[in-house]
Amino acid sequence: MNTQNLLGKLFNEANCLTYDWYFNARRKAEKMCEQFILENPHSFCFVQNKKVPLPLLKHTDFQYFSNGSLVICTPPMYADKTINLARKFLALHGYVVNDIYAPQNKEELLDYFKLLIDIHDKTKELPVSDDDLILRTFNSPAEFADYCFDGCNVLLNAAKDENYDQKYRKMFALFSNGLYVVDEEYKHGDSFHGEVETKFFENRICEEPMMRAIYVPRMYLQALYQRAKHYNWYIASEDATKNLPQIKTTELAIAEKYAEDILPNRLCISITTPRIIYRDIFLDEILTSPDYHRYVLFDDGKLVLSQKYYCEEIRQKHLQEDLRRSFPLIKFTVELVPDYCIDYLYQEIYKRQKNARDIYLEMMRQKAMLISEVFGVPIILAQDVAVQFAGWKDWSDMETVSITHARHLIAMQQNLDKRVEKNGYKNDVIYNAMSYFDLLKSQNIPYENAQAVYQQLKANLAKAKNR
Repeated sequence: MNTQNLLGKLFNEANCLTYDWYFNARRKAEKMCEQFILENPHSFCFVQNKKVPLPLLKHTDFQYFSNGSLVICTPPMYADKTINLARKFLALHGYVVNDIYAPQNKEELLDYFKLLIDIHDKTKELPVSDDDLILRTFNSPAEFADYCFDGCNVLLNAAKDENYDQKYRKMFALFSNGLYVVDEEYKHGDSFHGEVETKFFENRICEEPMMRAIYVPRMYLQALYQRAKHYNWYIASEDATKNLPQIKTTELAIAEKYAEDILPNRLCISITTPRIIYRDIFLDEILTSPDYHRYVLFDDGKLVLSQKYYCEEIRQKHLQEDLRRSFPLIKFTVELVPDYCIDYLYQEIYKRQKNARDIYLEMMRQKAMLISEVFGVPIILAQDVAVQFAGWKDWSDMETVSITHARHLIAMQQNLDKRVEKNGYKNDVIYNAMSYFDLLKSQNIPYENAQAVYQQLKANLAKAKNR
């Protein structure tokens, strides 16, 4: 099949309405928002592109063009489901499907996957002018809620007919028209909360079409769930939790037997996220996250995978390639198990080994001791400084950290350790000394070793200049 001819036909006859235009105009959009917030510090805004009204988050599911052409990449047996989802999503925005381009057999599947990638790459070449961009502004969370619920829009995370884990309510709100609103603390990148759990939802759990995320202050997200309570489709979080599928007795027996067989004399090495080092940096933790990729890895190479996500050999191959970069001397033996076995295995492993939460808390205790030593402050005050620098309110707030969040924070510390090492500093407390000074000063905490710390900083700067 000649996908290049079809690619040319699609772009010659129409405009793509679903590509992520933000890649081409990020700085323009950021400047527009920065200027607005500077002039209206108590308001909120985001930028839309009037030529691309439906920027899809997952560009390999489908793409839609202004002449009604729909391109999908799904095995023929699942095509109807994807087409129906696309039709429903497009209809909510006033669009209809006239022509469908989809693989007719297994052999064409790779061709259509390549076509969607080519469409994605082609859109990266499309310019975005200032006139294309629209600034949407809101003076209050209530005004933003009006926008989100317009047109009888349903908040799926709070709907009684959906079965999403309720932990996601604190992270984002996904609406029936594809509107996707995310707490700004979960913004993708090297953030405090990180992206693992939101990425897992976007790419593995959610089958609904999703538009590119709108990142909002927490009060704006909370306002959406408050507004949702007024609709008859709403379900309270505690009631929704009761409705989530529970592991059956027979499944529990299978998981228990499997754990009994596999765990003795083995050490789990995916307690924290295995990292890939490229030159002198760690690559993105998402590549090997056990939360995102649903696997358990042991020191003898036993690699247990969720059969729900790894029924395709190509997925297994990609994960093994990344894990091999983390553990080049280990030879993997793969075993597929029901998805619930992955969770059960980790539950049992945590009875035998420290979990990521335990490791992170110990890491923070060590950090507090180092701050106390470097700056000459009492350990109890050093603890306050350590947790606040890391993004927590206080020590008790930090102790609420989940295992998934702890894995992310450990990875962030590993990234920091690499930067510290690369720049020749003794430790990360010295590396971030000026920020620690600011924290100590803001809390009126006296410190005894200021002169020694300044001398260390001067020595490091001198060393850097001579490199």
